[in-house]
Amino acid sequence: MNRRAFVSCLGLSFLSGNIGFSFEDKYHKKISENDNAVIYLFLSGGASHIETFNPIPYAPVDRRSITGSVQTNVPTMQIGGLFENLAKRANKISIARGFHHKDSNHSTATHWLMSGQRNQGGTIQNYPSFGAMTSGYYGPTTKPYGMPTYVKLNKIDGDGPSWMGQQYMGYDANPQGVSDLQLKIGKDRFSKRFSILNSVESMSEFGNNGNDWLELQKQAEQVLTGKASEAFLIEKDSEFEDYKSDGLGKDILTAMRLVEHGAKFVNLSFGGWDMHNNIVNGLKSRQTVLDQYLSKMIDSLEKRGLSHRTLLIVTSEFGRTPRINSTAGRDHWSGLVPLMMSCDSYEMGRVIGKSNDMAEFAENGLCTPEDLRWTILNHIGLEKGNTWLSVEGRPMPITGTEEKNILTDIKES
Repeated sequence: MNRRAFVSCLGLSFLSGNIGFSFEDKYHKKISENDNAVIYLFLSGGASHIETFNPIPYAPVDRRSITGSVQTNVPTMQIGGLFENLAKRANKISIARGFHHKDSNHSTATHWLMSGQRNQGGTIQNYPSFGAMTSGYYGPTTKPYGMPTYVKLNKIDGDGPSWMGQQYMGYDANPQGVSDLQLKIGKDRFSKRFSILNSVESMSEFGNNGNDWLELQKQAEQVLTGKASEAFLIEKDSEFEDYKSDGLGKDILTAMRLVEHGAKFVNLSFGGWDMHNNIVNGLKSRQTVLDQYLSKMIDSLEKRGLSHRTLLIVTSEFGRTPRINSTAGRDHWSGLVPLMMSCDSYEMGRVIGKSNDMAEFAENGLCTPEDLRWTILNHIGLEKGNTWLSVEGRPMPITGTEEKNILTDIKES
């Protein structure tokens, strides 16, 4: 989304009557406003649940983690052998070994993991993403700096707003989008132009909308002149040297800075997990990088005072087959899906749920993408049973009534 489209997006949200600066819309239940945020790290391609968070070390050789396992600093928890750094921080994470669904197709499974709703319509998104829901209920931008509520650092299938409306599509923080957040003229010159715009609109039909419209304009101005754009200047960050060596590291640092500046939901994708062949080499090139920067991130969130309010989620569209195939890889498997979470607001250092001995399916602690949706929405302050007035004028369900918060409502294994 470029700058012009972003400012237009703000205007549309006001004119449509769905603006998130007010929580009085009759189709929306009250939310508990808080400063909580979510960073959603998606392992695109289908990461192996076995080599990541469920290594089943006592299973037959063709089933157990091909990279071995490592004992963590939590006595009851072992994780994949390439997570050497993460193992030292296991008391800061919880893993859900009962997480699963029923779709082994990349595109539709990704939609499910981005929205908490099965995408029966194929590749066309038919349900809004977690980020779009967050944007809808809190408004497209947050105060006081005009930071977009929902920021997408990488494109992921199913990350859009569907029937909520395009004003909640989130901010695409690609290089062009980030560039468009920077003023191309001096602030004084921009302020003069903005003053002229205010004068013109005070005499137009928009002026009749009163303070709400003026507040909206101010939000757009703050995006361009305030601290929102500064969040992307990671080279100025005191921890830049620790994250600069890899794209994942830079994205993680950016995500944390965005939360510091007011964003409430940040997507980032780390792909390359579709390992049908020679999974060992594939994991050495991806999982070791993930281990390095995920561990740094957990430390940095705590150092920055963000670990209490920021829910970090690491997941993938599905897991991999329990048996190693003939080409030394693993194929698609949705019976179990990797899921790790970290947030000091909840009890950490836990293994939630349990798989069978071959890591084929969950034996207890079953949870699904619908439960993950509620875990996220509960964290950011929504109530159950929320509905949204769609662009077609129909009240649509956002949350159901039966979903469980994986971190609070499901017992350990």
